[in-house]
This record gives sequence, structure tokens and C-alpha cells, in this order.
Amino acid sequence: MKTIGIVAEYNPFHKGHEYMIREAKRKTNADRVVVVMSGNFVQRGEPAMFDKWLRTQTALEHGVDMVLELPVLFACANAETFASAAVRILEETGIVDVLCFGSESGELEPLAEASKLMGDETEEFRRLLKEYLDQGMSYPAARAKTLELISNINSEILSQPNDILALEYLRALDRYRCRMEAMTVKREGAGYHSDDLDMTYASASAIRGCILEGNPQLAMHQIPTDAGEVYLRALTFGEAPVTWDNLVHALHYKLRNMTAPEIAEIFEVTEGLENRILHSLDTCYSFADMIPFIKSKRYTWTKIQRIMLHILLDIKTSEVDYFMKKSHMPYVRVLGFRKDSADILGDLTINAKCPVLTNLKKASEVLQDDGLHLLAVEKLATDLYVLGYPDDGKRAPNQDFTKPMVII
Repeated sequence: MKTIGIVAEYNPFHKGHEYMIREAKRKTNADRVVVVMSGNFVQRGEPAMFDKWLRTQTALEHGVDMVLELPVLFACANAETFASAAVRILEETGIVDVLCFGSESGELEPLAEASKLMGDETEEFRRLLKEYLDQGMSYPAARAKTLELISNINSEILSQPNDILALEYLRALDRYRCRMEAMTVKREGAGYHSDDLDMTYASASAIRGCILEGNPQLAMHQIPTDAGEVYLRALTFGEAPVTWDNLVHALHYKLRNMTAPEIAEIFEVTEGLENRILHSLDTCYSFADMIPFIKSKRYTWTKIQRIMLHILLDIKTSEVDYFMKKSHMPYVRVLGFRKDSADILGDLTINAKCPVLTNLKKASEVLQDDGLHLLAVEKLATDLYVLGYPDDGKRAPNQDFTKPMVII
């Protein structure tokens, strides 16, 4: 059977995601879809609006056969780390034939060319990149400008979020010598950051914004009907939305117990940023005030958000580096699967190149120390995440161990 792999966040799952799955299956003639999905925190460095079990359920109800978890250590990291870890997980399942991803153009060739240039950094590339960084440009902008100058590649394909991740997926496929092939689907509808809800396929950003503004019914027009019902129930019963505003007090507590050298060890903290972070505590008490205070032209809003999350979870540079250098992932965790595709779980168990987790209560029987450490970080992330549920009666700890796999 032909199986495609998709990297996603589904924050939340909407009609554009449903289209992408349908189109990817059509273009590849695939029988099955495996998704590796961010858990309770996402790559933008913020809590997912709905928890990972709800998002798993909606994905399984709309074309996905199995959902695997991208551990939080990688899910809230920069594009390279995020993509590399996700690709490795799909490759190590041993059952995925084609990696499918969205892009603005839907054309694989220019993305592959740009990916090769990024992988074979010349002296000129490094010189120009440093020059633009020294001018205060953010890393993504400096890299796009550099590649445009040394090639015929249009920098537009290097500056859109979907294309940035597409380039990193391609680099990861090459870096790990994956047997998976690559295939891209053209993104349809509104742009990644668009707040237009009137498009055929609105962006997840627009949908989240509409929900946060108190118009969830309007947002649900962009979400498949039964998925919308799942999300509306969560909103009604106080299981969503979860935002940084719910967690900022925990962040302040953490920061007020840290020194500048300790913050400097946190993943993605560079060039004295630890001092700006500490100074923010003097006058900034809301999350919305903290980010603009810390941010500069050199650092994007998203990067600062990620750093705040790394601080909250105590994720250090050395820790991420250690796991990224390992020859295999410590485990593959199944968040859910479809009963009518039950054979996929058996295939995964037989073919996976690392331990497969389906019941976390048995983790100590199947994982080595590295896997147990990674799982402990995941447990902490979930324990913090549920503190953000609007209904305090839903905030019980240990939900990674008490909630079962989602089976549809």
C-alpha cells in the first residue's frame, strides 16, 4: 500500500487542510495518510488553541489514517529543527513512501534548487549572509536576499512560511538520505497571515483571530461541519481557547527565578538577548507587552515567542543539539488512528526503526533513558498547557498518561 506523510499543526484543522490531504492523495495515488503533528505547543512559539487530542480527532475524521506526535522539544523550534525532526519521524516509521507538503507555487523544481544552494553554502553565500545580518536583517530575510543574489531564484519563494518549511523538508530529506520522495501541493485560498475569512480557504490565523474576537460561529464556516462541532464543544465546556495570556504568570515566575547566564543557555537565545528579556520584567507584565519590548529588527516576533516558550519549558540549546545529533529518534508516539485502517498500526510496529509508543503507562518498559527524558519534557509541556484551560476543573495533571489514544 502507498502511504504519504504530512507534517502539520492543524491549529485548528480547517477546509484548506482537508483540501491538501485530498489533493495529495489524488496526485500520489496513495492509500493511506500518516501525519506527524505538533502537540500542545506549535512552531510559532505559542499554545495550540485546541489540545492535541481534539486536533487528532478532527484530522482522523477528515482523511488522515494515523497521527503521530512531534515532540515539543522540536515542535516549538526554528524551521530547520522543526522540519528535520518531523522528517526523521516519518522516515523512521518505515512505512511512508512520499513526503507531501504545501507551498505557495506548487512547483517542486525551484524549491529543490534553492534547497541545494542552501545545503552547499559557498564562501560567497556565507559572506553575503553575514553582511545582511550585520545590517540588522532577520535571518530568513537575509538568507532570501542572499540566495536571490547568487542565483536566479525569486526571493518570494524563500520568504513565505510554507515555502520556508518546504525548503527545510527538502534539506532534511537529503541530509538523512531518506527513502521518501518529495511532492508538493499548491496552497489555495488566503495567505498564511491573511485575516480574510471570506476566501474559499481561509488561513488558520484568520480562524483563530475570529475565535479570539468572540465570533466562533463565524469561524466555523471555514471548518468542516463535524470538526466545527468538536471545537465548539471545547469552547463551550472550557477546554479552549488556550493562549499565552493564560500562561504568562507561569512565565514570569520562571523568569524571576533565572539569572542572565541561565537564560543564555536557553535554546535560540543569542547575542545578549538574555539581558533584554530580564529587563522586560521591570515594566512588562502582559505577554503582549513583553514581546515588543524584547523584539528588535534582527529578531522576528515568532522567534521571541519561541524563546519565551523554551524558557517556560527549560529547553536548552545543548539539549536540542544532543537529540538532533542522535542517529535515531528515541521513539515514535501514536496520538490516534482510524479503526478501518488498523493495519497501519501493525505495519508501523513491524517496520519502525525506533520504539513505538501507544500506551505511555508502559513507556518505562520500552524506552531508554533518552526516550524517558524526552517524554518527561512532553509531560511537563502538557501539565503547563492544561493550566491554560478556561475551566479550572479541566486542569488535572498527567493527562499524557490518563488520556488514551484517539481511535475513530
